[in-house]
Amino acid sequence: MTSRMTLSRLTLPRTTLSRTTLSRTTLSRTTLSRTTLSRTTLPPAIILVIATVIPCADALTLIADEVRFSRDVLPVLSDRCFHCHGPDEANREAGLRLDVEQAAKDDLGGYRAIVPGNSEASEIWQRITSTDPDVQMPPPDSHRKPLTPSERAAIRRWIDDGAIWGKHWSFEAPTRASLPDIAEHPVDAFVRQTLQDKGLTPSPPARSHTQIRRLSFDLLGLSPSIDDVHAFSNDPSDTNWESIVDRMLQSPHHAERLAMWWLDAARYSDSDGFQQDATRQNWPWRDWVVNAFRENMPYDQFTVQQFAGDLLPDATPEQILATCFHRNHMTNGEGGRDPEESRVDYVIDRVNTTGTVWLGLTLGCVQCHSHKFDPITHQDYYSLTAFFNSIDEDGKAGMNAKPYLKYESPLVEPRIAEMQAFVDQLRQTEKLELQTATERFETWLNEWFANPVESYQAWWTPEPNVVSSNGSKFNIESDAIVQSIGPTPSQDDYRIELTVPESMRQISGWRLEVFPYESHVDGKFSLDPKGNGDFTLTSVRTLLRPVGAQAESELEIAAAVADYEADKKRETKWDDRYATIEKTLNDDARDGWTTEGAKEIAPHVGVYRLEQPHAVQPGDRVVLLLRQFSTHGHANIGRFRVSLASEPGDTVSRVDGGSPIKSLIDSQASDRESIDKELRAELLKQFLLSDDVYQEVRQRLTRAEKQLSSLKSEAKPRSVMVLEQRTDPRDTHVLLRGVWDAQGEKVQPSGLPAVLDWPAEKWPAEKTQTRLDLANWIVDRQNPLTARVAVNHLWQMLFGNGLVRTPDDFGLQGELPTHPKLLDWLAVELMENDWDLRHIIRLIVTSETYRQSSNTTPELLELDPENRLLARAPRFRLPAWMIRDNALQVSGLLNPALGGPPVHPYQPSGVWAEITMGRFHYDPSLGPAQYRRTLYAYWRRSSAPTFLFDSAQRRVCEVNVRRTNTPLHALTLMNDTTMLEASRVLADWVLSDLSQSNEENQLAALSERVLSRRLSADEISEIQDVLADARRYYQSDLVAAFQFTKIGQQPAAPESTVVQTAAWMTIASLLLNLDEAISHE
Repeated sequence: MTSRMTLSRLTLPRTTLSRTTLSRTTLSRTTLSRTTLSRTTLPPAIILVIATVIPCADALTLIADEVRFSRDVLPVLSDRCFHCHGPDEANREAGLRLDVEQAAKDDLGGYRAIVPGNSEASEIWQRITSTDPDVQMPPPDSHRKPLTPSERAAIRRWIDDGAIWGKHWSFEAPTRASLPDIAEHPVDAFVRQTLQDKGLTPSPPARSHTQIRRLSFDLLGLSPSIDDVHAFSNDPSDTNWESIVDRMLQSPHHAERLAMWWLDAARYSDSDGFQQDATRQNWPWRDWVVNAFRENMPYDQFTVQQFAGDLLPDATPEQILATCFHRNHMTNGEGGRDPEESRVDYVIDRVNTTGTVWLGLTLGCVQCHSHKFDPITHQDYYSLTAFFNSIDEDGKAGMNAKPYLKYESPLVEPRIAEMQAFVDQLRQTEKLELQTATERFETWLNEWFANPVESYQAWWTPEPNVVSSNGSKFNIESDAIVQSIGPTPSQDDYRIELTVPESMRQISGWRLEVFPYESHVDGKFSLDPKGNGDFTLTSVRTLLRPVGAQAESELEIAAAVADYEADKKRETKWDDRYATIEKTLNDDARDGWTTEGAKEIAPHVGVYRLEQPHAVQPGDRVVLLLRQFSTHGHANIGRFRVSLASEPGDTVSRVDGGSPIKSLIDSQASDRESIDKELRAELLKQFLLSDDVYQEVRQRLTRAEKQLSSLKSEAKPRSVMVLEQRTDPRDTHVLLRGVWDAQGEKVQPSGLPAVLDWPAEKWPAEKTQTRLDLANWIVDRQNPLTARVAVNHLWQMLFGNGLVRTPDDFGLQGELPTHPKLLDWLAVELMENDWDLRHIIRLIVTSETYRQSSNTTPELLELDPENRLLARAPRFRLPAWMIRDNALQVSGLLNPALGGPPVHPYQPSGVWAEITMGRFHYDPSLGPAQYRRTLYAYWRRSSAPTFLFDSAQRRVCEVNVRRTNTPLHALTLMNDTTMLEASRVLADWVLSDLSQSNEENQLAALSERVLSRRLSADEISEIQDVLADARRYYQSDLVAAFQFTKIGQQPAAPESTVVQTAAWMTIASLLLNLDEAISHE
């Protein structure tokens, strides 16, 4: 099968068009460049000052007139000293602690590490300034960098000023600082104050279409409609902007956009992970998340319900459903693993996820020992695990991973109705095509009798060439029977090569005959004396190597039948999964086909039918792989023969070797009227299987009906993994070195004292603390982390990076905030406004900081390459899921339906089968379901959606942003079925809705739809050259044009317009691939 990438090179290379003729760089940087915004050139003296102030990115807030312990001293102690002199008692050297004030200032036998007011008398000062390798700290062999002069100066000044102690900044409760008078908007006030301190000014506003495009991507995950662009361009006032913001925040698409953020953090997936990767039914929780954001559920309630919805008074099914958050972890069902070990892993995952998502702490570091940098002890960690240790679970996986909530989603029926309408339409199409195909059959019959065939052959048995992977030798007999002559390895692969004979024009399947023989054990099927004489075939593959080709391509097998299959209930020493021939279609050696238990010793036959007949020519090599890797072994086939079928349908669905056409010849009928009615029906069935036009329609209907049936099953109550307490709570122990069964001291449920040490009345000793208590501790107004971490997530979503650029680490090893007062102001604002996330988002996007241009100057780029000062708007690659969704949006394909079971966007054929050993097969959704948002895409952990190059893997919690400009992503954007189908639909739109416009207006309108702006005259001229080249190319190769335009669910364009369609499709694809189209500008 020609790959899409190969096809693009056979037709009009998109690589050439979008990379050479009209390159992405050329269009968005040169020809399609944004209007350069004039900036005041900075005087050299200012540049010198700023260069001194910003020597490196992580030093933005480290230099100030006043040395602060939490900002200037503690991070240095943590990075250079705490590894040996910090919280982890196991690694502590010389009995010295520098993370605790009293210990750091204690008399250590005639000296003190820190003597307040006297740096010269302080041992720490002597050590960090010494050049003696035996005295110097950090030691030269510690692989930690020596302190910089500015870091030493800060520590000296801090000591001389009295060594005033404090907490790490993020462990101190946020306070609302007074707004600088520099701007009315709080975001602008804090940002401009920082810029003013550095001698900088903010950038001017971005162009109107850029602003609304940025806003729409950030709030909806989609580009704006043309009407929205025009409405804002005509009235770019603050009032209109705020009105647009409010409307977008109310959109259900906004809830979907937020849900994508949350699903990544929640490590949501539709399968278990690990080798088994069994399918789950947790998708109703995904819809709960969307609904929570639609209703703007306060973040504290959102938190409480996901931690302890089941513990709320009179908990509703939806509140219990919310607790699925803490069941989204992977589950391990691998054989030989102690389920209790898995259960402990799940508990630990929940604690680590809580630390990352809500607290911004690297709690995973504390599983094995006290944190080396943050004030979190081993005991603290396991006190947290105690909240999750009494879930009524037993560590199992698959559909045995209790506890479950039986939940019936109200969002399935609309999807069923939608799919039913599509299937009804396909049935009508199939009915009409069947009538046409039957007419073709009658014509074929007439031609058959007009030109009778003298001889006919449905099966071919070329002489094989057989080799073994493990050393078996073979004799080839005159009738092409293969006999193994030893040795007898326990397991083996047979590779059989057959040369396609003359007159054979296609292969539709193949037959395996297994023979008993007198030299075999008990005269049965296997030569191995250590076995019982029966064979076990675990899997098969069919490959084709055309004449002159070096590589082999796989021919997919659709089905298999056998004359005899073992009874799974038979008495056997083997695993009873070794039974049916169907099991040889996966790559799992733990099951397969055997005839063990047959009452008679006789030859047996298995027939394999290919997914579709494949054209061959004489000299091509068909390669068959017979894999015999059963767990019991000693069951390799001893004597066999293979044959190839050229006739599809019934011939490769039966084991007697017959075929309808052979029966027609044998019947000696003289004309079509004399054909037996039953034979005529078989012949029609056979003909239809060979009729490509009808089969395309029939197979599409069959797939759609199967998908409809599967969808209907989703309407039944789903078993959603949730939290539920055991009646008898488990004891919780510190796990020594983090080993699941190495229990240490017993601990009680508790929060982290270093974060928020609740008073005794909130943790009463006489009351067992629950997950509800933990949730309330997390959202307590005095918890210094939760609100900060939440607003940082939102800032990262809107600006590409958080105010703290390590969103998963607000601890001592994390980065300092770029704008600490702004972070704290927003955190307090969130809490004081009832934890309203939408309020914070609105606040941020209505700021001038958010709306400014992303254009920069060489001077500013050199001074602040990472845009930490926010003197300009950020510019970065859109996430892959957003690029896909937007292609559907601008083409008009997007199905805006909310919720329901997962859908299956286009993916390369065989992508699941390869990695799951054939246990799972991916079938792209048909009908409107194909065009749903990526949020609803089925997510298999062993093979995440292949078009997502930058997404979280969802195996564990991830909150950092991944970005990539890998060439593989560029190739995908040019060749992915979704992107090309969107291009095709855009081309159809140009040629229908804009058919009366001239070419310049057509190009302008198309660019406005894709880029939210009209191309300039120079840009249009350049693209017209490409369009003309495309027309000439496809005019010279109509076959390529038909192939190019037949994509996804779109049929090939009509012959009358195929050249124009292919040419405009090329231009649409080009625009969708522009840097401007796939970037947050």
